Amino acid sequence: MNNLEYKELDYKDFRFPGEFEPQEAVILGWPEMAECVKGYSLHQAFAQLIKIIVEQANDVTVYVNCPKEEMVTSCKKALAEEKVDIEKVKITTYPDGSNWTRDYGPDMMVDDRGNKILANPRFNMYGQSTIDSTTSQLCARFAPHLALEMGYRDFVNSTLITEGGDKEFNGNGVLMTLRDTEVTKRNPHMSTEEVEKELKRLFNVKKVIWFEKGVFDDELTTSGVLDYVDGEPVYRSSSANGHIDEFCRFVDTNTIILAEVTDEEAATMNSHRITKERLDAAYEILNNSTDAAGQPFKILRMPIPEPFYVHTKKGDWINDTWTCRYSEGGDYLDDGTPMPHGDMVMQPALSYCNFLILNNIVIAQSYWEEGRPESIKELDKQALAVLQEAFPDRKIVPFVSTALNIRGGGVHCATKNIPISAK
Repeated sequence: MNNLEYKELDYKDFRFPGEFEPQEAVILGWPEMAECVKGYSLHQAFAQLIKIIVEQANDVTVYVNCPKEEMVTSCKKALAEEKVDIEKVKITTYPDGSNWTRDYGPDMMVDDRGNKILANPRFNMYGQSTIDSTTSQLCARFAPHLALEMGYRDFVNSTLITEGGDKEFNGNGVLMTLRDTEVTKRNPHMSTEEVEKELKRLFNVKKVIWFEKGVFDDELTTSGVLDYVDGEPVYRSSSANGHIDEFCRFVDTNTIILAEVTDEEAATMNSHRITKERLDAAYEILNNSTDAAGQPFKILRMPIPEPFYVHTKKGDWINDTWTCRYSEGGDYLDDGTPMPHGDMVMQPALSYCNFLILNNIVIAQSYWEEGRPESIKELDKQALAVLQEAFPDRKIVPFVSTALNIRGGGVHCATKNIPISAK
């Protein structure tokens, strides 16, 4: 539709579809760094993910954005090595500021007449920068650019700072999100009531379900030590600083997958104990909530992955950038522990809930590889079984996501769904 046609449309007719609804495209951003830690190829992982989408997902156009012209070569090389049919990939070259398209890619809303409109909020690099910084500006321009690239010209703008990974929609008037992220960390100048009012206006939802905080693993990297293992500190490799898609997802208009920490797991690690408290609180909120029509939700519980760690050294991208990104904070982390330097043990952003829903498949994060404990394989099987129960008509495709998780995101974070609007 063009702007003249839009004058005849009522914006209130638009809605944000659930990700389980039909889609026409998926967008990924190609990472500039080849690997974050030696031995974990980010380029190979992205190419393998793209291969699954190209070969197994029905009726979706795959867009891959290379922020620099010279990155097209590395992208095509990695795709060729994985034997991806390059003719089925549309490569764009817009100067993106990151490669997590879920968070600042096009939030396309639809009506029942075949129209789309872009919901266009602001972005500030996960609360770690300002909306006017170079990187924030590059990311903020990405959604309008891609929307125009796909032929959609109409936008509804907002000054609200928010990210795609912290919003879950059921497609029928309900939005789930985190108060600590949307209010405290991203819009501290606004009250919860003001943020909720703007979320309802921007996305045309009737109801917002608020959780207080996300999983402890997904706190800001500089918040402190994640755990002590054998007396040594373990740090988060990177994080989104509070996103709901790490632990809670809509799988249809009335069914929700929520991560679960067992009592046994909570007794083994401090991070598990804290996360269990937050997930138990989230369960109580959901158990006492209803959809926009007043119907209760069906809640499926998802296991959490068994923690494993990567040992990083100087020269690893994730190690070299860990402290320099946050040097303004001085010599101490937020929990009072010393800022680490040199070799570091890090936990990737592990999650079974960061899956990608496509028209006929669900791409699931998995973690077992040769040499890892059999207990990880068993948890992978349990997670796949939950997804198969949630999506009985879709094929569940496992994908070893460690390289993406080291970078702080995952399969869902790396992709942006573009819905089909009914006619």
